[in-house]
Formats: sequence, structure tokens, C-alpha cells
Amino acid sequence: MISTSVLVLRKTPYSESSVIAATLSPDLGRLDFIIRGAKKISGKKMPQVDLFRELHVEFRMKNSGLQNLYSCELLNFYDGIASFPDNYLQACEIGTFILRNSQPLIPCPEVYFAIKNAFDALSKSHTDIPWPELVKLVFLDEHGFLPEELNAVGDSKKTEAVEKLINSVVSGNALPDFPSKTWGKVADWIDELSRYHELE
Repeated sequence: MISTSVLVLRKTPYSESSVIAATLSPDLGRLDFIIRGAKKISGKKMPQVDLFRELHVEFRMKNSGLQNLYSCELLNFYDGIASFPDNYLQACEIGTFILRNSQPLIPCPEVYFAIKNAFDALSKSHTDIPWPELVKLVFLDEHGFLPEELNAVGDSKKTEAVEKLINSVVSGNALPDFPSKTWGKVADWIDELSRYHELE
């Protein structure tokens, strides 16, 4: 039996009472589960499986296809995201990007914690911080997509600033107090890098 934590990034109805949950694990990358009876409101039927929630799950790994969930426990929920329409759209953008670009069995602990911190911030208040782009930045870094010139001689300040930003996103430490215009430039740079690597 395999045990791990996951973040639910998409939930799709399947049959009359089941759902398919597309999730991300820090240890195992993308995991897609079929959860039978999940629509039934009952503790035994695991109603805690919902969008933007963190679960502890147990299952037996199949070589391909949907995984059959054996049990799960709710660890954290970020339901407050739904109270802010713009934040909800940002959370959906994060989920879409991660599911398009993540693969099974490829660990991604930094991305996982970046998403957790993004969901936590998005569940609390409206924000001008471009969380989808910050999660993308962590993804680019963890998968080796950041440009080599960041490490070039003479570019040490930029390298240090980017590394500090990544560490803050992953660790949950305070982010820089940038004005909206500066955050916009940061977001544009990250989006440009993502497009260059065909990550959309």
C-alpha cells in the first residue's frame, strides 16, 4: 500500500455516484484517482474529496490508468478561494498548468509546497500577487528550465533576487513588497519563459 499527500487540482463527475480526481503528490507527481461513491454525502464515502483540498491517501499503484483510492483523510482545505472570483480563476490557472505539464512518478516537492502556499494566500483575501506565475517559476526551477544566464558572471544580483523569490514561494516566507507594476513585469518574464519552453 502506498501512502502520500496530494492536492486536488481537478474533480470530474463520473457515473452517477463517482468522481475522478486529478491530483499532485510531492513524492509521486501527478496521480489520477477514481473515487467510487464520492458524491454520496457520508463519512464512509469520503466527501472531503473536493477541489483545492489537501488529502492524505492510501492506494495500490497501478502501472497505468486511474488509481483506485483505498482511503483518504482531509489534511487541509482552501475553500475560501471560492469567496474571491479572481482568486478562484488564479487557482484554476495553477491547476491547469500543473496538470498539463506534470507526469506520474516524477517527484515535485517544491512545486507542491508552492501550490499549497498559493492556495493558502488565495483563500484569505484578494491579492495583486501573480500566484500562477510564481508557481510556474518554481516549476521552471525544479525542472531545470531557468535560463543559464541567471548564473552568468555579472548577473549575481538578478540570480540572488530570483533565488530568494523562489525560496519565499516554496517556504511560505513573506514575498517582496513589490508594487503592482513590478509584479506585472515579473509575471510577464515568467510567462515568456514558460512559452519559450512550450509550457502552457
